[in-house]
Amino acid sequence: MSTERVVIVGGGIAGLAAAYTLMQRGITPLLVEASDRAGGRGKGERVDGFSVDMGAFVFTSTYDTAFRICEELGLPLVPSQMKFGHYRKGRWVTTTPDQSLANFIRHLRVAAVMGFFSPSGMRAGAKVLRQIHRQADFLSFASDSSLAEIDDAESYGDYLKRLRVPENVQVSLSGPLKMILGDPEPAGQALMRAYIGETMLHSGQVYMPERGIGSLSEALAAACSEVTRVSTPVREIVVADGSVTGVVVGSEAAGGETIEADAVICAVPGTKVAGLVPELPEAVRRALSTISYSTGCRVVIGLDRPPLPAGWHGALYPEDDDTPLMLDRTTILSACAPAGKSILDLLIGRDRAKELIGLDDEEIKRQMLGAVRRKAPPGSALPADDEGLFFRVYRWEEALCMGTPGMLAAAADIPSQLGGHIDNLYLAGDYMAVPSVNGALSSGCSAAHEVADVLASRAG
Repeated sequence: MSTERVVIVGGGIAGLAAAYTLMQRGITPLLVEASDRAGGRGKGERVDGFSVDMGAFVFTSTYDTAFRICEELGLPLVPSQMKFGHYRKGRWVTTTPDQSLANFIRHLRVAAVMGFFSPSGMRAGAKVLRQIHRQADFLSFASDSSLAEIDDAESYGDYLKRLRVPENVQVSLSGPLKMILGDPEPAGQALMRAYIGETMLHSGQVYMPERGIGSLSEALAAACSEVTRVSTPVREIVVADGSVTGVVVGSEAAGGETIEADAVICAVPGTKVAGLVPELPEAVRRALSTISYSTGCRVVIGLDRPPLPAGWHGALYPEDDDTPLMLDRTTILSACAPAGKSILDLLIGRDRAKELIGLDDEEIKRQMLGAVRRKAPPGSALPADDEGLFFRVYRWEEALCMGTPGMLAAAADIPSQLGGHIDNLYLAGDYMAVPSVNGALSSGCSAAHEVADVLASRAG
């Protein structure tokens, strides 16, 4: 289609999706990745017959781009409604997200424990549900989501206060968010309500490739291997006279190398863009300053037995900031482990993760295991510190995109703010859509299609 060179900076999920899409459009890009392996926060590992996810671990019902790419790459998806234990007021209760009347009746006692049967809890719960159903068309993670249209300056914490949600109900609504993202209260209300809406509007239906999210990253990286250069950090995206002319790679001490480019897709985390492009318009810099990420820490342990009670997919501690979320992914994804074996995942975010992330692997495992063992679910078989067929620790300084209130709306204006200033620079990443794996994939595909259309018009 064109002899012009397209350079993609960053080989995470968004960058890989951009490269994959350009190749489908008949364009051979160059993807440069700083680390020794593409995949970013979607990477996985194979350890002694186990398939381990290092970062992302689940798709929700509106992940349309993820579903399409998995189908194209021949990755079967496994659906599930996840059953969780919740440690509330010193005892364990279990929930499944099915919204049917029969399921509601089965969980009447659970609803009481979680605060939904008090008069104030019923009023607040009804308000939240009404708003979610009224705005169902916006509360989506799909590629065409209009969530940014209801993003404003209100934080999730202020939203709960405005609706006068009792503290016990706040814990119930925020508990799953806190376990995955860290403290959700400072984040924008729109994004946090989208997470809740995905559960309520779709009965908690989730999907995963049969060998985990890492298998999608692996398949995308393989499809793009011939156009990828790893261990190639980018120091600067060079702009002259309102156009990108190339990227500078390599260390400053070695002098670096300038790769000429006719178009660049910058697919690094939103917090890193301004450091690579000194000539960014001030309006774009302000929009990027609204982006933030939670810190994350994940421990993965291979076991010769199921760690959680029969049928449980995970366990939550919504009243405790220091106890990690537990998952047994092999309850859903049996292909992730050899027959008779299981994988225990421990995940914690934000402030507690920041405390742990600088410790060595053994100490992180010891502290996170100790926390869950102190309040172990009944009938569980959690490992001791010296047990396990293997273990891995993954640290993410920037794990999940949280953002300040108004971040989604600000990011939606970035393309128009770039227009006329740097006409051949395109941004891709989870922050350029609804922050999620699907958002990263969708933004990469969208940026690639924009580039391909521009090149096609030039060729024409």
